[in-house]
Amino acid sequence: MTTCVTVPVMLLQMCNNVKETRQLHTQFVVSGLIKRKINTTRLIESYSACGEINEALSLFEKIRFPDVYAYNMIIRCLMLVNRQHESLLLYNKLLEETLTPDNHTYTYVLKACSQLKALSEGKQLHARIIKDGIKPNTYIHSSMIKMYANSGDTESSECILAQFPNENVSATNSMITSYMNLGEIKFARQLFDKMSTRDSATWSAMITGYTQNGMHENALVVFQEMVACKIPMNESSLVSALSACGRSGALGQGRWIHGYITRTWGEISVKLGTSIVDMYAGCGCIDFAYEVFKNMSSKDVVAYGVIISGFAKHGLACKCFQLFDEMVDNGIQPNGVIFVAILTACSHGGFVELGQSYFNQMTSLYNIRPSVHHYGCMVDLLGRAGRLDEAEEVIATMVEEPNVVIWGALLAACRIHKDFKRGELAFKQIVALEPWSGERYKLASHVFAYTEEEQERVHKLRKQLLDRNLETRRGSSLIEVEGQVHEFVASDIDHGMYQDIYGLFEG
Repeated sequence: MTTCVTVPVMLLQMCNNVKETRQLHTQFVVSGLIKRKINTTRLIESYSACGEINEALSLFEKIRFPDVYAYNMIIRCLMLVNRQHESLLLYNKLLEETLTPDNHTYTYVLKACSQLKALSEGKQLHARIIKDGIKPNTYIHSSMIKMYANSGDTESSECILAQFPNENVSATNSMITSYMNLGEIKFARQLFDKMSTRDSATWSAMITGYTQNGMHENALVVFQEMVACKIPMNESSLVSALSACGRSGALGQGRWIHGYITRTWGEISVKLGTSIVDMYAGCGCIDFAYEVFKNMSSKDVVAYGVIISGFAKHGLACKCFQLFDEMVDNGIQPNGVIFVAILTACSHGGFVELGQSYFNQMTSLYNIRPSVHHYGCMVDLLGRAGRLDEAEEVIATMVEEPNVVIWGALLAACRIHKDFKRGELAFKQIVALEPWSGERYKLASHVFAYTEEEQERVHKLRKQLLDRNLETRRGSSLIEVEGQVHEFVASDIDHGMYQDIYGLFEG
């Protein structure tokens, strides 16, 4: 009797793809093993792991009296494909069937509430957990901390963390992650510094948080501390550290991480391989990025998106088109990110007709609704080519209201082609949307600086920048020396060695 149940379950755990799962499903039907609830539930789990949500739901609906384990599997399955609302509906159905939720149920449903920012439903769940007499639990209460924090109620998150009689590393990690997601970096750091025990996830939360908030140097400092403390590195910490290297141009550190992964990691996942590709592309080493990409054992749409974006930024449009065709030939459907990269490549390379063709394919062949980013690429593409009338026509066809990205692209094109009348229109739209954006005033002053009659207007714009105390970004250069990244801007005197640097230039 035990064998009949155990062997099918073991076989399902060995399935690597949907084809193998379907073959076992057929055998279960033929042999009658499908009638055993445990086998059906495991099939649901296998289908969900393969991303076949409809097959999993179909199986669940055929179970006459699903137990809590079956509900947990299908709720988790829906969570994996971002159908959180449906998972909440199934939770309600579970209660209607007078079944008692277990710790797994609460953890999954709290995650759904967190992602939906469903504070009211999350509070109801919290009340039931208290009613059921569940004491502070690592998984449940960690999920509850995230739920409250993601919904903007950090006070409740802090209260839940305080309920643990002793320091709970997992729950504290959740609080650190929540603070970082809200941009409360100071509180995250204070909590990190107070911890007497830290695991790999703790360090990873700090590295990921700093990276997400654009504090790449801080992320790399924490990563170096993690290495010095000989803390085992998980995939998340490596991915975030590689991202920080790519954004800050820290090629030396990025190469060290790549070497570490090659020496100590087993099979490199698609996510980790993609991060290595992104790091090299971000540091300007597109050839290295492409070599890593070619050697990846498997590739998904994200991996193709990263390498196509890398080639687009390096002005190698034809390589982008080649990789797009390769991706489609390999049966991978392009997504919106891919088309942003392709349209950017067309814009930088001057491939106007080809760009229009890709834009049309996006909607007609792949049923992807154009976003503001896609329209921005089209305005930029046509604007750079001097086809400003067509660029305005594209703006007029937008379903949603054009934002500053769209009008900014048109204003930049007006600067290139000295179209002051159209530039005036674009600038007015921008000021209405972002009256306090210094960058837009700066760009407008460049647009109107070409003619003598507009010089007074330019002076007024620049005076407005000063009077309103509007900030503008300065162009900067990054250089890595002995593992440390140095950033410089024009006339920089903030660097610690600026006197030595200027002395060297002046001889």
